[in-house]
Amino acid sequence: MKHLYLLLFFYAWQFCGAQNRNPALDINRANIWRFGTTSSFGANDVPGLDFSNGTPVVINSGNNPPAHGATSISDDNGLQLYGGYQSIFDRTDNPLLNAGVVGDSGWIGIGPSNIAIPMPKSPNLIYYFSAQVTLKYTVVDMSLNNGMGQAILRNVQLEQYPVESKLAAVHHCNGSDVWIVGHRWETNTFYAYLLTDTGIITIPIVTSIGPVANAAGTFQGGEIKFSPNGKKLVFASFGAAPSLPVLFDFDKSTGSISNPLPLQLDTGVGAASFSPDNSKLYTCSGEGYIRQYDLNAGSAMDIVNSRRTIVKAFMSFSPMQIGRDGKIYVAIQGLPHSRYMAVIHKPNELDTLCQPEIYAVYLNGAKGYPKSLMNTIESFFYTGSSAYPCYGDTLTDILTISNRDGIMIRAHPNPFSDYTIIDVTGISSEEEVAYQLYDLLGREYPAQVTENNVWNGKQLHFYKARLPTGVYLLTVKTTHQSQAVKLTIL
Repeated sequence: MKHLYLLLFFYAWQFCGAQNRNPALDINRANIWRFGTTSSFGANDVPGLDFSNGTPVVINSGNNPPAHGATSISDDNGLQLYGGYQSIFDRTDNPLLNAGVVGDSGWIGIGPSNIAIPMPKSPNLIYYFSAQVTLKYTVVDMSLNNGMGQAILRNVQLEQYPVESKLAAVHHCNGSDVWIVGHRWETNTFYAYLLTDTGIITIPIVTSIGPVANAAGTFQGGEIKFSPNGKKLVFASFGAAPSLPVLFDFDKSTGSISNPLPLQLDTGVGAASFSPDNSKLYTCSGEGYIRQYDLNAGSAMDIVNSRRTIVKAFMSFSPMQIGRDGKIYVAIQGLPHSRYMAVIHKPNELDTLCQPEIYAVYLNGAKGYPKSLMNTIESFFYTGSSAYPCYGDTLTDILTISNRDGIMIRAHPNPFSDYTIIDVTGISSEEEVAYQLYDLLGREYPAQVTENNVWNGKQLHFYKARLPTGVYLLTVKTTHQSQAVKLTIL
């Protein structure tokens, strides 16, 4: 019997990498941007960009500006919904049915405080996250209200601690699930929640690392931004005092953040963006600078010292975002400049070869400074190989050894040092389940598991207890089938 389990382990290992999907297949989700505000009070010309044909076309529609914390989501047929720090609008610029006020009423988040994310494998369900005082989410079913969408779950609180108005998202290394990462107020603590095809995992991965934000107790804006390949994360924060952006490594298998690298001190750095090929980092400031860092410069100190000023102008820049055409778009503050957008035409190139242009896109008289240009999943812009790279073998795919449809098992976090949560779906919550745990030598160990019934199966808490560190294979058995998942204990 032990040989069977080791064989299952081998095949599960092989299939994990092969079944990773490329999140850029969903690039149409980021086709249409809505941001900024009208040219004048009451005008029906809220600006946006439509990338559906590759080259962006300026669109102006409606008088409901998403303003602070702008986000939007599209599908193959066009815009589905958009919104800001308190309101969600449908594609006809009307308030989304049953959505009400999202987030915390009365709070104006200066930064990318909202993000709309499709539920993996359920394209009609949109999770709308809001980081304003606390982290909350609203679920929208786009199949309702004649395809206009309707909120079916409102303002569910995830993070009870005070949070900054900064949210970022990137795909898990399996190319399907999505990490949502934020930051707690007056701490150095990041939290990472995972959205899977069974819903949001309500226990976050928490990493306390890097400088304490808002240490003086005063509000600071800024943003968190991922590289398209999910390997890097930058934390930019601005306030009354000069600030320095901090670069981190991100493990998109586990959701953990490591290796903080403070970059150069600057004034008012409130936004950042990585180049599509992940080799350059750009920052912009309210002092009129756009800077570039070469992430391939060499050592950590070489990266810090690689900073180049590619734009110095008498205006304020913030925020910035990659488009599906591979260019980086930058909002400009203050009239008359805010009627335009700056563009970095070739962001993969060094220094001014990246071709920055200040007055690159005219917004037809509307104003494009919304304090959040377009917050979306950065891995939509991944330009690498056909498979999204997976670092580590976690959340493994499951091999079914019966003829009937198999159960699916998902472990998170994995690796882990204390306990992991294991979702078992595809079975009845009343079905009896047995568990067996083996190491790589086929030796059986006691499995300390607590079991909870959920609507789509079971949720297990698997505890390390006195198990030695190492790699294990946990098998889940029902009357008709048996499946296995690899667990790594730190």
